Amino acid sequence: MQTWRRYDTDHSGFIETDELKSFLKDLLKKANKPYEDTKLEEYTQIMLRMFDSNNDGKLGLTEMARLLPVHENFLLKFQEVKMCNKEFNKAFELYDKDGSGYIDDNELDALLKDLCEKNKKDLDVNSIPTYKKNIMALSDGGKLYRTELALVLCADEN
Repeated sequence: MQTWRRYDTDHSGFIETDELKSFLKDLLKKANKPYEDTKLEEYTQIMLRMFDSNNDGKLGLTEMARLLPVHENFLLKFQEVKMCNKEFNKAFELYDKDGSGYIDDNELDALLKDLCEKNKKDLDVNSIPTYKKNIMALSDGGKLYRTELALVLCADEN
């Protein structure tokens, strides 16, 4: 999620062409791969064609998730788990047991367990701390607000 937040610079909830280009530029630099601007543009367009499954010219969270290494990407575990806004709001209220308006670390345990059970996903008990850490990376000081959790669980409504 840190990658997402870093490159979604306009906070639109999508990675647009220029943001994807910035991601690829940093990736190439990190790998010490020289590149020309024309090649970077070409790579960006290729990545969009490969990963933009709904052809809207930008990458949603689950589309971008496919670009990231699996061991860093807890989202792959939940990419098929998508809720409409009504379902999401109901679920958020259920897990926000104290009515604080956010999901804290303890409330997240129950949410992860139930999400995995509901969607017949194997939940490796040893992976829970990693999932929690990655999800809480979205949070503001250990408080996972509705809009932050919606990035992961709500279906794209374009």
